Amino acid sequence: MEPDLMFIGKLSKKVGISIKAIRYYEEIGLIKPAQREGKYRVYDDSYIPVLEIIKLAKKLGFTLDELKEIAESKSQQGLVPITQLRQALGKKRANVMQQIEALNQVLSDMTTLEEQVTQYNQCLLSNLASLEPMN
Repeated sequence: MEPDLMFIGKLSKKVGISIKAIRYYEEIGLIKPAQREGKYRVYDDSYIPVLEIIKLAKKLGFTLDELKEIAESKSQQGLVPITQLRQALGKKRANVMQQIEALNQVLSDMTTLEEQVTQYNQCLLSNLASLEPMN
């Protein structure tokens, strides 16, 4: 095997993606089919940045279907359509902003709950103090 080629196991370790996932990405067309050496798949270093992009995109909430749609729109030179990517990222950003707003509301509600319980306890303590017999 040439020095710049590697089996799937080595590629998997380099990028932190399972062998099964790499095979699946190949099957659904997210990555180009690997060369073969006998019955084994062999990969060159060009797969590394592509798999790292897929890994990051998944971490950011992209589904494989969304990634496949973008991959299918690549130019003949293999360029990713940046306008399409920016539109997809815009939707993801909007979703993240909605989640942030929802989480901020949860934090606000927690503060409100704490204040209400504190006020309730103070009222109970006041009532209990007024009921105690005076000596």
